Amino acid sequence: MNAFITGTVAALVLAASLVGCGGDNDNDSNSGSEPAVCGAVDNLQKSVDDLKSIDVTSSGGISQLESGLTTVQSDLDDVKSDAGSEYSSQVDTVSKSYSALKTSVDAAKSNPSASTLSGVSSALSTFGTDVNKLASDVQPNC
Repeated sequence: MNAFITGTVAALVLAASLVGCGGDNDNDSNSGSEPAVCGAVDNLQKSVDDLKSIDVTSSGGISQLESGLTTVQSDLDDVKSDAGSEYSSQVDTVSKSYSALKTSVDAAKSNPSASTLSGVSSALSTFGTDVNKLASDVQPNC
């Protein structure tokens, strides 16, 4: 009889441990379901961080910015397509500050001077702030 109780208890413990290892089917459908806009905004932020690390006053700085802007444009296009209408005002703000940054980089390329390089730095700062604002608005849904 004692062996029977021990065997039953062992079976119950084993069954309980197996149930504990099983997945919760209610949560399995949510795994990996982060909205696409989350990854797109993360990529955009990384590209902006890469731009910010460029010394615009260095030799080749403007060329590096131009190259980085190509990546930023691609990432911004991804954000636009993934964000939908939910973040349209934030995306519009980011798009406008991107255009201002691009214009200032073009001006600095055409006429490199302290004034145009300062304009690039200012536009880059504004663009970065706008991207961070977009990211903070998107983050709660990620």
